[in-house]
Amino acid sequence: MLENVKKKDDNKKSIEELGKIYDFEALYNDKIYHNTKLLLKLYSKVLWRMSNSIMEMEAECYLTNGSRLFEVVDVLIDVDPRVDKARIESRLQSIEDSKSILELIDRALILLKNYPIDGERYYEILSKSYLVFVKYSEGEILESMNMSRSTFFRDKKKAVTLLGVILWGFVIPDIKKSQTKK
Repeated sequence: MLENVKKKDDNKKSIEELGKIYDFEALYNDKIYHNTKLLLKLYSKVLWRMSNSIMEMEAECYLTNGSRLFEVVDVLIDVDPRVDKARIESRLQSIEDSKSILELIDRALILLKNYPIDGERYYEILSKSYLVFVKYSEGEILESMNMSRSTFFRDKKKAVTLLGVILWGFVIPDIKKSQTKK
């Protein structure tokens, strides 16, 4: 009799622990989803801003000096004492940081596209929803992919979550490992 009560208590504890794990995983997946979605929403804007800034700076350097941007920056930093070196370095570091973030996302997107179960479909959904400069409308995506609205939203959520898992679970830890080896 005591043994049956103990088994019931153990089962109850196991179920409670399982519930806690599930709640934690649901919260974790929810966090991954929302953080990844925020990154995707910013992706095309950051890409546009970064490439536009570099092209403007490159054109200005070529027109005024007949040289490439990085040649001019190197000369200015080394030669001209009036140049605010900290400001230039800060702007270049900001561009480099943005570029690094975009490269991480791009690596995760490549892995997503190669994912064996619906990877290309997930990639296409994310691409049309977030990555292209001129986003597709919901109707255009539904029509081009020949899917129902409910399937689209279900697959879009799966795609964003899977991309987040790939990004934070594989790509970023791999980068951290490779940097600690150096």
